[in-house]
Amino acid sequence: MDAHRQQTEELRRQIEWTLARAIDPSDVLPLLHRLVRLADDGSDESLFANLHLAELLVEKDPWRAALCARRVLAHRPDDDRGWATLALCQTMLGNYRFAVSAYHHALTSSPKNPWYAHNLGHLLDVALGRARDAVGWLKRAYQSAGYSGEVAASYAHALGRVGRLGEARKVLARAMKRGSSREHAALLRWLEQGAPADKDLPPHRPAPVHAIGVRGQYEAPYRRDGGRERARRDEDANTETSGEKRALRALPPTQLEGVLSRGLTSLPLDAKQRARARALGRDAVAYFSRPASPGARTGTPTRPGVESIAAAIAYAIVYVDHVPLTQAEVAACFRVSVASLRGRFGELRAHLDLLPGDARYATLRRR
Repeated sequence: MDAHRQQTEELRRQIEWTLARAIDPSDVLPLLHRLVRLADDGSDESLFANLHLAELLVEKDPWRAALCARRVLAHRPDDDRGWATLALCQTMLGNYRFAVSAYHHALTSSPKNPWYAHNLGHLLDVALGRARDAVGWLKRAYQSAGYSGEVAASYAHALGRVGRLGEARKVLARAMKRGSSREHAALLRWLEQGAPADKDLPPHRPAPVHAIGVRGQYEAPYRRDGGRERARRDEDANTETSGEKRALRALPPTQLEGVLSRGLTSLPLDAKQRARARALGRDAVAYFSRPASPGARTGTPTRPGVESIAAAIAYAIVYVDHVPLTQAEVAACFRVSVASLRGRFGELRAHLDLLPGDARYATLRRR
């Protein structure tokens, strides 16, 4: 192997290592820019760097991110992540018809991905006013990711717009049983009023749909493996990720409670906050214990996996109650990586629609 090739592969390994452990993934931006300069155009390393640059830049600089995504698609025109990221860029730029077309391309390569289907349906409904076209895509997303409050709200909104009020209320009621939010309450009031057009408040503006569109984006290395990798991603989309997360679906509540209680003793939380953490943990068990997809590994989850969930639950109380603790400080009490805590907390926050000061879990202490 020549020195140049060895240098680019080593830099890529360094980036992958950093992404898995970084508190802020944007810390790797300088390394990614360096890899783009060093790697040969069209090489695995070049595509890897451009894709991750696109995903990291999409919020702050969607125009530059779109250029990176296009470089990937020039060599891999069937790459679903490339198309989905380009769609996010165009959404942020307000080019909604372009974004819809890009999501169609992404779904052609990854038809079982519920997040792509959600984002496409949401854009059709809210940005382009095509609720009838949106319902089918949002139904597909809801069937695979009905545990997501955001997906349920988008689906209920589109159903309301096309006059299917009974179905919309049922979808929203199921979501609110898992955890209500101000958004859900406002949407329910609108549906109960008959979904009048003059009082229509979409669940969220078109731009933020990126929040669930790139879930798990840093977990799989980018390789030239064609259909096998896409098929694996399709299978994993229904359970969000593979490996450790699928093993966690058989989460024993008593095991989680024990790990959570031990970790809480090392955190500066009062008795009420610890009680709220245990209550939140009980609400989270159903989500993390969902049945695995056919062929997934079974058995007791690994100890680090359970501790990651417990750390995320503890940090959720920190987040809700505005406790001045960092993710790193909470992660240390459970002996897990910050990246692992951050990933679990992201899932938990989306599933329970957590907000700072959330009435379900905040202790309402005077500050």
